Order: sequence, then structure tokens, then C-alpha cells
Amino acid sequence: MEQLNTLFAIPLYEKALSQKPSGKLQKAVVSRLFFLYKKHGKLLDALFLGSKFPSVIASKERGWIWSHLTEIYKPIAVSELSATYVLASKASSDHFTELSNYLKNANSQKLYEFASILLLKRKQYKVILSIYAENSSMAKTPLFIGISEFKMGADSGKEFLKTILGETETERTEQEKSDVLYLMGVYYRQTAEYELSARYFRMSGSFGSKPRADLETSKSLVLKGNTKEMCSTFKFTSSSTDEIETLLYYYCSPNSNNSWRPYESSIRILAEREGNEFLTLLFPGTN
Repeated sequence: MEQLNTLFAIPLYEKALSQKPSGKLQKAVVSRLFFLYKKHGKLLDALFLGSKFPSVIASKERGWIWSHLTEIYKPIAVSELSATYVLASKASSDHFTELSNYLKNANSQKLYEFASILLLKRKQYKVILSIYAENSSMAKTPLFIGISEFKMGADSGKEFLKTILGETETERTEQEKSDVLYLMGVYYRQTAEYELSARYFRMSGSFGSKPRADLETSKSLVLKGNTKEMCSTFKFTSSSTDEIETLLYYYCSPNSNNSWRPYESSIRILAEREGNEFLTLLFPGTN
């Protein structure tokens, strides 16, 4: 697969690693996967992998990750990002006080966002809700709380939406408006109202995060059965960092000729992941 497309080799290595190989095989899989994460700019995946297998991935090999992260989150120091990562990577619904106290003392919205992204990656949704509950002034955007509520269940997400939509006196930024509309799209997708879901996702792109809006609109259109509308509305590119966008590019390309076929094994793995169920409709035969 690496000879065909290194991006689509990543899901295969991830699947192999999930089967808990040992010895030289484990070392080979981890080393190759870390290299591909680096090549394709998957910072957090590389960070978690390097931390899990420090005997395979030396600390100096992980230096590039922190260089990129400090650039993204400047002016926050690497020591603050590193401390947040350490605490967020071990936090759970029963043990989050240390993380919460550290974030409260730092009092930085960017650190809260960084911690939230790490916790979303770990599916620690209750922890996200807890750290914001303990310092509500840092909840500048409804995004992280909203996503966490929806992950807890459609009813929780619905109640959260009712709350933020009822805040009529709140002056929202363009990005916050985009996030609220995005969350409405999430709600309607969870309730299988795909047409409404696509509409709200598309509207969210009018205020910000257009790539996110286009991708999520496309997913809802596929679930609705409107693949022609998806391909006529959006222009996808062959991405060096995103397997899903690349697959949509292959699917909508006028001269595709089933150009996705060589990647069936990777598509099958990707389709098993939460949020990617639409791939089984887009590429029948891979499920």
C-alpha cells in the first residue's frame, strides 16, 4: 500500500498495531506509523504514539511535534503545552482535578482548547464537561462542550442546544455562530434528519470553518442519497493529510474509473470508525 499511496497505508498500520503485535514486528509497525504520521502532518497521532512507545520513538524524534504545536498555540510556551498534554493524557471522569487545577491557574483559553482536543481524541467527554464547569469563563465557544454533550447522547446535545439558542442577549462572533450551526447539523444527523443536517452544516460555512462545513455537509448528503448534489456542489482535492477528503475527490472525479479500488482495505478500516459510516454507502462492497 505504501507504494500506491502512503496516506492510505496509515489505517493498515493502525489496524495492525491494534492487534497488539510484539517484539520486532511491533517495533517495525510503530516506527513506520510514526514516520507516516510525520510525513502527513498528523501531529496529535504522532504525539500519542510516541508517548505510548517511548522505547521505540526517541524523545529527539518527537521534537518536531512540539515545534509545530508551539507555532500553532503561540505565545504559549512548550512547557505549558507539555504539562497540559501529560495531565490530559491521563485524566479520566474520576481523576481530572489535577488537570482542571492546572488549567484554572494558567487561565488560558488556548490551553483549554488544546486540552479539549486531546480529551476528544481520548473520548473523555465527561472530563471536558467537568473542566469547563469548573471555569465557565473559558467556554468562549460552545464547540467543545456541545460535541461532548452530543457524544453523551442526542438528548444531552438537544438540551445544550436549547440552552445556547436561548441566550438571545449573547453577542456571538462569526466563529461562534459557525460552531452553533455546526452543532445543529450534528443534532439533525444524529436524529437521521439528513436534509436538515446538510442545510445547517452548509450554513455554518458561511460564518467560518468552511472546510469543516463542506466535509460534514457532504457526509449528510451521502447519507441522504444525494451524491450527485455533493459532487456538483463541492470541489475536493487529493489531500496529503486527510484520507476522507481524498476519497471524496476520487469519488467525484469525472474520470475516476474506480480509482479508489486499490484502497479498499483501507476504506474498510476507515468506515468502521465513528463518523465515517457514510463510506459504506459511497463505496459499496467495502463493508
